[in-house]
Amino acid sequence: MKRLINYIGLGFIAAAIGISSCTGDFQDINTNPTGVSDEDLLQDNNAVGLYFVTLQEAIHFNYDYGEGNSWSYQVYQNLNADIWSGYMATASHFAGGVNNQTYFMVSGWNDNCWNWTYAYLMTTSQKIKEKIEETGETYVHFGSINKILRVLGMSRMVDQYGPIIYTKYGESLTGGTYDSGIDAYKAFFRELTEAVTELNEMISKPIASFASFDMAYKGDLSKWVKLANSLRLRLAMRIVKYDSALAKQEFESAIKAPQGLLSNVDELLQFSGFNYGNPLYTLSVSWNDISINASLISIMGGYEDTRLPKYGTLDKNGKVSGVRAGIPGLDVIGPKYKEIISRFNIADAFEPLPLFSPAETYFLLAEAALRGWSVSGSAQQYYEDGVKVSFEQWGASIGDYLERIKKPADWIDPVESAFNAPAASSVSPKWADASSDEERLEKIITQKWIANWPEGMNAWAEVRRTGYPKLFRIIENKSENPVIQTELGPRRLPYPLKEKSDNPAGYADAVKMLGGSDNANTRIFWDIDKPNL
Repeated sequence: MKRLINYIGLGFIAAAIGISSCTGDFQDINTNPTGVSDEDLLQDNNAVGLYFVTLQEAIHFNYDYGEGNSWSYQVYQNLNADIWSGYMATASHFAGGVNNQTYFMVSGWNDNCWNWTYAYLMTTSQKIKEKIEETGETYVHFGSINKILRVLGMSRMVDQYGPIIYTKYGESLTGGTYDSGIDAYKAFFRELTEAVTELNEMISKPIASFASFDMAYKGDLSKWVKLANSLRLRLAMRIVKYDSALAKQEFESAIKAPQGLLSNVDELLQFSGFNYGNPLYTLSVSWNDISINASLISIMGGYEDTRLPKYGTLDKNGKVSGVRAGIPGLDVIGPKYKEIISRFNIADAFEPLPLFSPAETYFLLAEAALRGWSVSGSAQQYYEDGVKVSFEQWGASIGDYLERIKKPADWIDPVESAFNAPAASSVSPKWADASSDEERLEKIITQKWIANWPEGMNAWAEVRRTGYPKLFRIIENKSENPVIQTELGPRRLPYPLKEKSDNPAGYADAVKMLGGSDNANTRIFWDIDKPNL
């Protein structure tokens, strides 16, 4: 089976390299070159199921793991969202220090986020949809999981770019018609609702097994339903500043949906199997190209948070150490940092990479309660439950953490004292010492940010939506045409160069819907500059 998967993967790679636009001819892209007949593939549900391997891997773009392939995740997510989220920073002198970390948008890196998502994720999802249509009702539940994975992946795309090609994807062989950001989100809500209804009906029926292809839940459909409901909560809260009524409606409907929400550690979404490795192992442990951001160490270190040593290894002084993002002179001092700073505490190359923590569900419910929405518990109860679940997930001792009034620590740079800085944040873990709902919200988002490590794509979105947690600003800003505001950071990724040249009509519509210039300063639809509450 591994040989067959590799051949399918080669077809996708060819598509990614040769793609002329994000909606190129996908009809023959997955033609099986192995000589295995359709009848053979129908055995054990392979005809549909095998495509799910690539689909799941495409969420993080971590196809066919190996040290030689980890650069793909590096440019897809690590050198943009992971850094801008405040989770990570690099001491490597990439591109002469003129790169994403110093707010110079490197299109040769960032364009891959768009191009690969369409060449792999959307192409594969479309092929699964076609295969299911050919087989009738046998694989309805496969189709439902396809919807959930597609929404999970493409919601990240909206949060990166704004308008995307989604509901009309595949209607033409070239070009593509964009949806506005909010229209794409409305489609996500519809599809998640459909998937939950379909899966809930299938759970008690004798059905074709998905277990052989399920890299997350081993065929447990109830967990896929909980993931869909929880993802719906995330997306609903994401749009709260844009349309609070719609956000509230979708949120409360998801709470009432069958099977409930992700709430236990064994429901954590993370992928494993099929040679799926952890690219952060290569990037940090093997290559020493990425480390922990000073903002994370300031906050967690100040709290004396026992999860921090679970995130990063101890340095020679017995501490977890890191580096500020966007500092000058890495051509000279970068090697000095690399000699002493922590690497990620990842045991081996195949340790699963967390993607959606059950703790996030509790923090979403805490924010909803703070807003006065119809949830059964209090904001404090959900907040504290979220913290407890996160400590359990990481196997760390919580002790008296929830009673602590400790604040984030000032940054003492391990190499260059000129980079020292006072703490950017001032909230404590203890709920009761908050003086306002805004401060309570800051506590919720700060703890959600800690709990969601290392998923920088979601964390970067929350930093833009709420302004929390408060992060250290970069020191060297190399942006130009236009200059990105140091205090705000990048708000989105510009569209790829090939989309401008190969789909000019679609691109022009997208920029119009974006409501501003196609650059990193323009906010996407939910990123509105107004009070959180």
